Amino acid sequence: ESLGIARVNERHFRQADGTVLARWTGGVILRVVGIQTWDEAVFAEPGDLILLGAHSLEGLNLRIDPVSKQLIDAGPAPAAATRAA
Repeated sequence: ESLGIARVNERHFRQADGTVLARWTGGVILRVVGIQTWDEAVFAEPGDLILLGAHSLEGLNLRIDPVSKQLIDAGPAPAAATRAA
């Protein structure tokens, strides 16, 4: 909220250990290495992990290079096309 993000929805999240948590979410614009996308931020509570999720990485078309531990371009984004019959 100190960043100007409004709490919009309360959602439930299941952790790896099966625990279900209720957390508030709100819309944000992310800008990373000069790339911008829209995503949903989760308002964490003390003790929660801080993560950049797969959805955000996909929206930014970035992936993690496991060797350099850096975000890098994921290459051409997959796209669907229809063919006229």
